[in-house]
Order: sequence, then C-alpha cells, then structure tokens
Amino acid sequence: METIIQGWLSIWLYVMAIIAIVLAVKTYKNRNTWSKLDIYCTLAIIVLVLHVLEEWVFPGGLHYSYNIANGGNILSCYPMNRLTDMITNFGGVVLGCIVLKFWGFKKPVGIAVMLFCFAEFVIHLAIGIQDLEIFGQYGMNILYDPGWITSLFGFLPVGILLAIELFKKSPRPTLRQWVVGIAVMFLFAFMLINLPENLLKDKNSPYKF
Repeated sequence: METIIQGWLSIWLYVMAIIAIVLAVKTYKNRNTWSKLDIYCTLAIIVLVLHVLEEWVFPGGLHYSYNIANGGNILSCYPMNRLTDMITNFGGVVLGCIVLKFWGFKKPVGIAVMLFCFAEFVIHLAIGIQDLEIFGQYGMNILYDPGWITSLFGFLPVGILLAIELFKKSPRPTLRQWVVGIAVMFLFAFMLINLPENLLKDKNSPYKF
C-alpha cells in the first residue's frame, strides 16, 4: 500500500493538470449551453488546479507557511503533509467534477463555491501578512505566499462573478438555499481538510514535502 500511495503522490499533480485541460475544453465547447453558474463553478475548479500548482510547484512551499499558521513545529510534514494536502485538493476537484457531471451547479452549491473562493482569498491574504511579518527581517518586502497570485487573480474574480450571477436578478437565493450552501461549504471543508489532517497528521510522517 505504501508503494501505491507514494506512486500516486508522484503523479497526482499531472492528473490534476489533465483534468483542468479537459474542463477548460468542455467549458469552451459548452459556453453557449451551460448556465453561468455551471461555467463559473467549473472555472473555480480550474483555478483550484492552478492554485495547487502555485502552492506545490511554481514556486511551491506553501506547507511551510501553512504549518507555521497552524502551530506546527515540523514544517515539512505537520500538521499538513503531502498526503493530507493531496486529499484536500484532489478531493475538491473530484467532488466538483461529480457535481458538474450528475447535477450541475445549482444555487446552493453555487453559494458554497462562491464562499470558498472568497475564503481562499482571505486565507492567503492572512498567510501573506504572516509571512511578511516573519520574513521581513530577512529581506522579504512584498506581501506574498504560495497560492496568493491564483487567489487574487483567480478565486477572487470568480467569486465576484458568482456573486453577480447569484444576486443580480430575481429570484435571488432564498434563506434555505443560503443555509444549504453554507452547510455544504463547511461539510466539504470538514471532509477534505479537517478530517484528513486530524486522522493523518504525524510528526514522523513518511509523506514529508
């Protein structure tokens, strides 16, 4: 099993990139038939892939900042390691693709995706401020953390587009749709972030970055 996991961790980013390309092609081909919610939520999935590539590869290194922010003292693997972060991000992409394939993005899920987009922007802004405070004494003089660029120029615009689409015309989301949307966001956050980290965090993890 360990060999399989390590093998998957070596290729999953390539799989994510392929999924993003396929989704981009499908979005373009269906731009005149899909609802705007479907288009914008699919764009959010594509941005998530680009976001992960920024966090892991170009330039990479988010785990250091993330683990500092979450009180870790073994920054290469605690509390976030390669396995937990793969579950978080690949799981998000897979769930998004399942929703698109079988149901399409209705208002409650659109609300959840919008809130997720804004949350990513706020989280990376906070981590960027944290990093500037920590590393400013070593010459860092610009607000940045791995994932900030895709949050600022990806998640934030997509979140705004979703907000405009949801609220620009009647019928606007009902209270029930808001409650369901917020519940969906927190449920997915628990399933994909909190649960994997709580179960798999390990100061001696074999899945160090």
